[in-house]
Amino acid sequence: MAERVELQRELDAARVDVFRLVATADGLRSWLDDAELEPRVGGVIRLQLRDGHAAGKVLSLAEPQHISFTFDWLDEPLGAATVVAFDAIDHGARTHFTLRHVGLPGRRQVELHEAMWRHWLERLVAVASRRLPDKVETTHP
Repeated sequence: MAERVELQRELDAARVDVFRLVATADGLRSWLDDAELEPRVGGVIRLQLRDGHAAGKVLSLAEPQHISFTFDWLDEPLGAATVVAFDAIDHGARTHFTLRHVGLPGRRQVELHEAMWRHWLERLVAVASRRLPDKVETTHP
């Protein structure tokens, strides 16, 4: 049975700035160990998370709210089609951020990936808190 990880955080930053952290190569490199990204549907994404290297293709890109991409480890493939999605939604003066990783093959992989994504999400939160300007409340994107 395919399983999923879903993590959410409220960030004190503008949605467009949070989106740049997950939908540009420079943004990803600010909280991951390394990253390459062609920000277009079908574009290649490569991520380095400690000693692990993952790759995939962008499935959906809807600026400034959503990016999703296929995800698999290069050295130890998961043996399943998995997808990672990041969503940034205006929430008053804050941005509601959701990270999903779906299609994981079994409970053990869910546990491993949940621990991994919790670590990296805390780094994203730290970067957003340190480097992004305070958000002005607005109803505009």
